Amino acid sequence: MNFQMIYLLIGFFATELVSQSQIPSFEEVKQNFSTSEFYILDKNQEKIQVLRKNPQERRLEWISLEEISLPILESVRIAEDKRFFEHKGVDWFALGDGVFRTLTFSSPRGASTISMQVAGILKEGLKKRRRNFFEKLTQIQLALELEKSWSKQQILETYLNLVPFRGELVGIHAASWGIFQKHPHSLNKLESLLLASMIKSPSFKIEKIIERACYLQKLQYAIEDCSKLNEIGFKFLTKPYFIKREENFAYHLGIKIFQRNKELQEFITTLDKNLQIQTLEFAKLRMKELVSQNVRDVGVLIVENSTGNILSYVGGLFEFSQTPYVDSVVAQRQAGSTLKPFLYAVGLEKKYFNLASLILDSPIQFNVGTGLYAPGNYGDRYFGYVTIKQALASSLNSPAVQVLEMIGLKNAHSKLEDLGFTSLKEADHYGYSMALGTVDVTLWDLVRAYLCFAREGECIDIGYTSQENRNKQKVFSKEVSFLITNTLSDRDARALGFGYNNPLSTKVPSAVKTGTSKDMRDNWCIGYTPNFTVGVWIGNHSGEPMWNVSGVSGAAFLWSDIIHFLYKNKKAEDFPIPKEVVQAKVRNEVFNINYKEWFLKGTEIENINLVQHQKINKIKTPVNNAIYAFDPDKSESSQILIFESSIPSSENFWRLNGKILTDSKKIYLWNIQRGHFILELVDSKLSTIDKIHFEVR
Repeated sequence: MNFQMIYLLIGFFATELVSQSQIPSFEEVKQNFSTSEFYILDKNQEKIQVLRKNPQERRLEWISLEEISLPILESVRIAEDKRFFEHKGVDWFALGDGVFRTLTFSSPRGASTISMQVAGILKEGLKKRRRNFFEKLTQIQLALELEKSWSKQQILETYLNLVPFRGELVGIHAASWGIFQKHPHSLNKLESLLLASMIKSPSFKIEKIIERACYLQKLQYAIEDCSKLNEIGFKFLTKPYFIKREENFAYHLGIKIFQRNKELQEFITTLDKNLQIQTLEFAKLRMKELVSQNVRDVGVLIVENSTGNILSYVGGLFEFSQTPYVDSVVAQRQAGSTLKPFLYAVGLEKKYFNLASLILDSPIQFNVGTGLYAPGNYGDRYFGYVTIKQALASSLNSPAVQVLEMIGLKNAHSKLEDLGFTSLKEADHYGYSMALGTVDVTLWDLVRAYLCFAREGECIDIGYTSQENRNKQKVFSKEVSFLITNTLSDRDARALGFGYNNPLSTKVPSAVKTGTSKDMRDNWCIGYTPNFTVGVWIGNHSGEPMWNVSGVSGAAFLWSDIIHFLYKNKKAEDFPIPKEVVQAKVRNEVFNINYKEWFLKGTEIENINLVQHQKINKIKTPVNNAIYAFDPDKSESSQILIFESSIPSSENFWRLNGKILTDSKKIYLWNIQRGHFILELVDSKLSTIDKIHFEVR
């Protein structure tokens, strides 16, 4: 005992010599506490996604003593510092006994109190387990100071939040969730004994932990039967740690935010937690129905029209995808028919046509440099002459390519740039196939572009952080935006291609467009109401085709579910009507019907026939730079080439290699001859309207 007394005297004297150290307040420690996770919050600052920030340790939120069960509090006290509530920071008897055991080579025992351990954790440089003599004296001094300014409850609470338990699990919150998948207030006696036994040596083998827990059980409860401890210990401690978080609703957006803000603890977004959760549920239900049709991936984006704020962001579903970490919202995919409204909008702005204008829906061919391009309609159905409104609403391909030809590739490409589409290649790279969506786009870009129509032609940057000043740009006029909206919301105009029984017809005013890329690799449904713009993509990140899934049978049902949920407790509004559009009576002489249609003021046409609907005359056939060959099995006199213009007229003429043939009122049948030819369509003054080159071999 002499050695013990000497050590105690030296220790007590040394504590008086150590310079006074600044101990932070309990409030400061709690406020500066940082979990090993990154929190994504919604607009109401509710957690919607939690991501792992520190791979070396796992710490959850700070937890108060009131949220920890009494059994774990008692087990920890008995295991680590049974006289915790009696001493003032240092258990001198335990410390002296520990020194005596060391000097007499007896079995060693720990002597650090909970207060000393907290002091060691708070003081940089004293966190290691083994300390030299002077470091131990410093720890003693800090523990004494800590007890002067902190309450016992504060010290114990801090200890339980900062002490390592097992492996990477730090703090009682992480240990309880990671090992037993329960909150600390629910820990029972046996679980508490096991957790308390881990503190002494977190890296101990399972058998050693259970052995120590049995010893604690005898001390605390006077129970010697350890069979249940063995059972629970081997059941839970042999499994990998798993912390299931309720806040797991926006993984892909969370990753995007975390990669740019790793220094932060949390990030507030514009998302709506309830809407995000419901969107996920709708997506899961729809994917369950489509998985049998080889559909594994989905993306959803919901934006508030007035602000450009993203309210819901679904980059995919882990339970279905083979590539779950790919973000569907920003993945490049083929646009399909979703770009058509922008092409028609350009034509309306340039007044090449109006919604009542007639356009021929029939098989057509275009020379694209590498051969003939012959776009076909879905299902190979053609309807002859249709109105511009019907052509767009029913997503007919042949009219869309004709519209692109009217407005020009460069004008169309320039408009897509104005709309903010990223990763665009040169216009000539796409050719006329641009009308059918061979452009690679993202769901983000498409939703932002459709938002322009929803905002009456004014584009605004979309984002997931609240910003008062977003970039804005006027891309279309209010009037043209209204005509497109009116078209995409017209159930009758859509019926030609989709029928009346489809999910695109909602109970609230909405404008919507579907799209399907080649071989059914991508499936889109993008639409808007006066308040929200919603975009849905489904498909496979691998590029595998879906099986018999179109825009209406695939993405449209999910889009419709979301639209109706948005207005579950919200009154639906009508789209505003600009002053510069008028509704006028129309006499369609081709269909022999009378009806009302919307026009840009000044473009109203009372009678619509086949001539009046076009502003530009073109050579329809043959196509430019085409090469034709004689059929050796037929006579030369029986082999002809058709010359046809887009607007038959007796005032225009055919000129072949400088020689006038006849007027273009009717189709001209030309007996082919070998050679190179220049075919021109000229007016009454012999000025060239259109010109092509072709060759016969």
